[in-house]
Amino acid sequence: MFDHIIVEVALGLAAVYLVFSLLCSTLVEFIAGLLSLRGKQLERGIRYLVEDEQMSADLLQHSMLSKLSDKYRKASYIPSENFRIALIDSLRLYKTEKKTLLECLNELPAGGLRQSLTAMWLDADEDEQVFKDKIESWFSGNMVRVSGWYKRQIQKVLLLVAFILAAMMNIDSIRIARDIPHDEELRAEMLQQLPQLIPQQGLFNNEQSTAGNAQSDIELLKQRYQVLQQTTNELETLELPIGWHGFTFVSQNFQWYDWMLMLLGWFISAFAASMGADFWFNSIGKVMNLR
Repeated sequence: MFDHIIVEVALGLAAVYLVFSLLCSTLVEFIAGLLSLRGKQLERGIRYLVEDEQMSADLLQHSMLSKLSDKYRKASYIPSENFRIALIDSLRLYKTEKKTLLECLNELPAGGLRQSLTAMWLDADEDEQVFKDKIESWFSGNMVRVSGWYKRQIQKVLLLVAFILAAMMNIDSIRIARDIPHDEELRAEMLQQLPQLIPQQGLFNNEQSTAGNAQSDIELLKQRYQVLQQTTNELETLELPIGWHGFTFVSQNFQWYDWMLMLLGWFISAFAASMGADFWFNSIGKVMNLR
């Protein structure tokens, strides 16, 4: 029976974390879109490649790139072909009767950009089509690094948002783990309704990328919001020990160390939410099988 209680507590926590992480990730995606975080990281990645501030500004203002943004939002995705055309045109890397492409490259400011482009040109055996393909591959490869920058940034934002929401909603993991074992009726109801709390797994694919499609992001947010409303309502019927309902601030029994435990419980909940809804979806399945 003791083993069953531990498993049931784990299921209760996982169910809360599942819905909570879905709420946090949806809110963070909204914030990221509002602040154009993807676009800003993409722009940072291009400046990192070009290195020179003036050349970076000229490149980003090229119509092949600037037209991908709008008045309110920076472009979150740049096709490698657009980048290649804009780069060659903005740097004036084309043959003339007086200059070859290699001579044009040698006129660029000394630095990583000139070194990289010259190396690609020589490696292409001075074949222009191969050179263009190498520029596109070079850009796509570096965008993988930019995607990593964005994911780390989003992870920090997600942890901060999750902690704030955990405090506002009083999602205290320590309190939940402490109270569920003493409520047999709650555990029985929770196990009965748990399958209804699990939405489709496809909604939990939260792989963040600078190559994301804005329209797809909007559709995913709409689906998440609809599912979130439904699962939150179902979770409320369980009456799990979350929220401020019935919580008494003024109590002789509530000491300073209780506040410290509560803060720790909020942080645990925030850290759990930062692991993603997909993780908790899979965890619930494994715990159900274990049970």
